Amino acid sequence: MAASTALATVSDIRAFIEEYFKAWEGTDEERIVSYYAENVALEIPGMVMNGTTALRDQFVRPFIAGFPGNRHIVKKMIFGKNVVVVEWSFEADHKGPFAGRAPTGSAVKVPGTGVYEFDPVSRKITAARIYFDLATLLKQISSHQPQVLQELLMSWFASRAFSNSTSACY
Repeated sequence: MAASTALATVSDIRAFIEEYFKAWEGTDEERIVSYYAENVALEIPGMVMNGTTALRDQFVRPFIAGFPGNRHIVKKMIFGKNVVVVEWSFEADHKGPFAGRAPTGSAVKVPGTGVYEFDPVSRKITAARIYFDLATLLKQISSHQPQVLQELLMSWFASRAFSNSTSACY
């Protein structure tokens, strides 16, 4: 993390969030985790993590493994007392395993929003609620697997042909 001056102005907070998102562009999980308080509470769709160990293992590591070099394109920030709401677009290429899926090389672009509470003196995120459509992300990395799609279609056609032939026998 850069200089450790307190987050006192909107410009300071904007710079802090931009630094934080810049850290995600690499694969240095310790650098990313350094933006969080030790006792952070983080919530993403379907999961709540408490503490930096859980955050690293269940959130940071899977995303930087699956999408190294990912980018968060900031669309808008809304500032409050010790909180910032950030609307962003997550953009990356699926270059590593993620959610049980082998790398596909597929480009992903998923809109999202994060509500980040922070300690302005320590410059650490103390709580975060990050909202994005995980199903859209998974669809984007799965839609480029023609073998899987071919097998699904064949199964569907086979089941239809079987159900049609058995109904014709009666």
